Amino acid sequence: MLPVVSIQNRERPDRPRADPGTAPAAHSAQWLLHMLTGALDELDYGLLILDTTGHLMQANQMGHQHCTALHGSCRLQDGRLHTRAGSDDPVLQRALTQAAAGRRSLLKLGEGPHVETVAVVPLGSPQGGRADGAILLVFGKLQVCEALSVEHFARVHSLTHAEGMVLTALCSGDEPSAIARRFGVAVSTVRTQIASVRQKTQAASIRDLVRQVAMLPPIVSVLGHEAAH
Repeated sequence: MLPVVSIQNRERPDRPRADPGTAPAAHSAQWLLHMLTGALDELDYGLLILDTTGHLMQANQMGHQHCTALHGSCRLQDGRLHTRAGSDDPVLQRALTQAAAGRRSLLKLGEGPHVETVAVVPLGSPQGGRADGAILLVFGKLQVCEALSVEHFARVHSLTHAEGMVLTALCSGDEPSAIARRFGVAVSTVRTQIASVRQKTQAASIRDLVRQVAMLPPIVSVLGHEAAH
């Protein structure tokens, strides 16, 4: 948090005086940019910032993953964003043109099971028919919640290892019978574990339990950071 300066500019006697010729590191543009970049990398939404011609200006690590994934809907070529399905290119270009004029849109890009939802958001105020700043692309989440967030959630609520695995499977959309087959146990065992998880988390239903997990803040693995750089 940046220090607060009173309007009278009084200084506490126990606080050392700062050299007026030296700017604190916390106030420098480079420091703020570094902190902002780190904060964006902690989000589990893919973020791309483009100029109005579609050239990449900035991306967080999840944004890079969306553009390099084998089945991703978008790719980068010569610093410019393209879609992998040629039929999607006009859709993306139309959305970028609309964003340049200050209008938001929501796109479906990709084919079959690899369809991605992408929000296209203008940044800055439109001036003279085009956005004064840039365009933000926000990709939908790849999963309900990051694995590390689920792991910490399980630890906070004292779930057993087996209960944590069942919780992860539920958040992936699996039914109790499918979970039982995956782990080689009886369905009754899975239902008992689900009941225990609900009791420990005070969830009214499986839907409420998944909702709790879906609303968790992301905790992105350090391995993801290393893979993105």
